[in-house]
Amino acid sequence: GAFAMDRTFGLPPLSQMDPVKLGSTGLRVSPLGFGCMGITAFYGPPMQDEDALELLHGAHGLGYTHFDTAEAYRSTDGKQHNEELLGRFLQSLPRTSFTVATKYMPSLHGGKYDLETVEAAVDASLSRLQLDSIDLYYCHRMPETVDLVQEWMTSMTSIVAKGKVKHVGLSEVGPKFLRLAHEVHPVACIQQEWSLFSRNLEDSLVHTCKELGVGVVAYSPLARCLLANPEQPPKDWRAGAVPRFSGENFARNKEVVGRVDALASIRGASAAQLSLAWLCNQAHVMGVEMVPIPGTTQLLHAAENAAALRLTITEKEQNELLELSVLVAGARGKEGYLKEGMEGQLGMA
Repeated sequence: GAFAMDRTFGLPPLSQMDPVKLGSTGLRVSPLGFGCMGITAFYGPPMQDEDALELLHGAHGLGYTHFDTAEAYRSTDGKQHNEELLGRFLQSLPRTSFTVATKYMPSLHGGKYDLETVEAAVDASLSRLQLDSIDLYYCHRMPETVDLVQEWMTSMTSIVAKGKVKHVGLSEVGPKFLRLAHEVHPVACIQQEWSLFSRNLEDSLVHTCKELGVGVVAYSPLARCLLANPEQPPKDWRAGAVPRFSGENFARNKEVVGRVDALASIRGASAAQLSLAWLCNQAHVMGVEMVPIPGTTQLLHAAENAAALRLTITEKEQNELLELSVLVAGARGKEGYLKEGMEGQLGMA
């Protein structure tokens, strides 16, 4: 309502903030990126193309110039492809006014990491995006062996040399594989889940990033909207896949979010805004360059998220939020998903 409109605090737009330097390979992006996954799939029904394009234009107008997509983000019927929709939008912009990240999904390519296979995937993404270069290309799920990690990075070295990709990233990675990959070719950044409610990467991975000079892109910085203080648990895939949304966990976590909300309201902010401000502060305290990429289907939320970067958190608030973060019930995802991701590799750290 009217009250929510005040939560942009009349602050200068994101576009007036300095870009963030991710890694040592010269990548610079807006201090907040736009996670595009939800505009075509996964979270509720896909948006109508016109609505999605309008949202992207609005977000770019607010100063979101880094757009995060993936070859795996497509509707189940295959009719809507996230990269294609993003590509249609980007046609209207000067190439220097945005950066695009997309991702290679090994399972879509028989688990292969050789140059021919990866380059064909890059070419397909370029074609859908209608671009001749991708600013940042991630491996969406990490290879399972040392040899394959090295093969992936070797393939990327060639693709970067050809100018098709400018910077290389990794997603859902553990410290050991990050080091290995970085030795083959500099890793600009990693993309991991990081929020007040998902802090396991703080144990060792963030320290490795700081040491190597690798940036962090934080997905689900609002814990898949849990920190946006929902009334009811979601009815989409999250209800079954994310334990913290189930029954008792949801009730307990809603109580925690209520306490975050109470702290936020003292500042005239929302729980989501205070959580984002906390995350930015936490990264700063830990000495890493970090860019959150919250996704939203509503421009107002995009504006509120952008305004959150202007909130400076006091040490007292930071500590109170840290205390609340340890009360969260339920893991961030189901066992299989976690095995593939960072937790599966922690044993190898």
